Amino acid sequence: MTSGLRTERNWLCGLLAAFVLSMTSPYCASAQLHQPMPYRTAKPAGTSPTQTTQAVLSTNTNTAQNTWSAQQQQPSSRYGQPASRYRQTAYNNQALPPAPPQAAPVPSQMPPAPPYRQEAKREPVYLPLPGGHSLNSQSGTPAQGSMSGEVFSDQWQASPSEGVAYPNPIVPPDSYSQGCGPDCNHYHYTDAAYQWTLLPTDLLWQSYLGGPREPRLGQSIVFLDGTGWLWELEAGGRAGLLRYGSGPGEELEGFQLDIWGAATPRLNMHQNTELDAVDFFVGVPLTWRRGPFQAKLEWYHVSAHLGDEFLLRPENAGFNRLDYLRDAIVLGGGYFPTPDWRVYAEADYAYNTNGGAKPWHFNFGVDYSPCCPTPITRPQPFAAINGNMREEVNWSGGVNFVAGLQWRGQENDHLFRTGLHYYAGQSLQYSFLGDYEEFIGWGMWMDF
Repeated sequence: MTSGLRTERNWLCGLLAAFVLSMTSPYCASAQLHQPMPYRTAKPAGTSPTQTTQAVLSTNTNTAQNTWSAQQQQPSSRYGQPASRYRQTAYNNQALPPAPPQAAPVPSQMPPAPPYRQEAKREPVYLPLPGGHSLNSQSGTPAQGSMSGEVFSDQWQASPSEGVAYPNPIVPPDSYSQGCGPDCNHYHYTDAAYQWTLLPTDLLWQSYLGGPREPRLGQSIVFLDGTGWLWELEAGGRAGLLRYGSGPGEELEGFQLDIWGAATPRLNMHQNTELDAVDFFVGVPLTWRRGPFQAKLEWYHVSAHLGDEFLLRPENAGFNRLDYLRDAIVLGGGYFPTPDWRVYAEADYAYNTNGGAKPWHFNFGVDYSPCCPTPITRPQPFAAINGNMREEVNWSGGVNFVAGLQWRGQENDHLFRTGLHYYAGQSLQYSFLGDYEEFIGWGMWMDF
């Protein structure tokens, strides 16, 4: 019994030793080492267990040595496949062949990505300089041409910080084509298609700056020889009704129907500002403009009235009251040699008269008014002179002169002026027809 156990133990020890030897070999890929072994190995007849164990160990040792020699000649992977180039190089100590040349990378067909921020192209906006000249202050690439929205390229310099163009401080030469932004665009020709505009905000024909009786808001404190200090007022305005021509925001051009009205009261400052006289006007003009040319065909009515306080004064007892009235048709024209200068003339024929009125009146004059928008701290000079001739006073008339400083609106063409006011000629109040007046003073006027 003891001998049998010893024999079994020796057989198991031999089997374990063979298994350990096979697992510790460098490569265990031989099929012989992985062949399943029976739980019991048949012993040859006449062989002791010790001899059997030694024979198994000898066989396994030879097998492992043969396997090692074969792997030294032909490396193989763990699972019987040829080893990689890296392992062959490691075992054979051979250099790798040069790698094949790589093809040049194909450039991307995608368009380049846009920059993170792109400056939007903007139209130049002109700022005013004294005398009505202008200078562009916004960015943008100028084109060759005139100063109205276009600036000569040699008057621009690049900014190193933003890469946009700014003008250098060169005042452009004087020419008709020069403008200073949207407020002067109506002095240039345009090929825009005409369209109908109801109640347009702009006017194709503005009031005469030197006209003493125009539809505007104005006041003048003047000294009249023989009377004293007077307060001459103008209360009125113009408005567009219908235009067939350029659209909103475009250069002013086409035909336009307007309406206007005004009252011109005279207050006597020596009589507690009592009303001496007042004239009432109302008119409907059909106006036209293209480039520097303008014209109008107008109907208007005027009537003159004395103040009640004036008639009640003792010194005016028995004053000859005139029921002055005119209904007239006016044909006028104007021309702008430059955007800042305007010359005009008109003929006025009354088909209905009363109170000493006669049919023919003539009116003419010159205005100088820079058309550029005006900063509040930089007013610009203006001057205007107006003359009139009237048949009812034997072709006499009067001369009106104003001059001073003006401010023009930045968002519209409204104009505020203040300055000297001088007049000499027949009375501006038709109720005092035939009286000669000469006064001088200071006034303020608002045209819109």
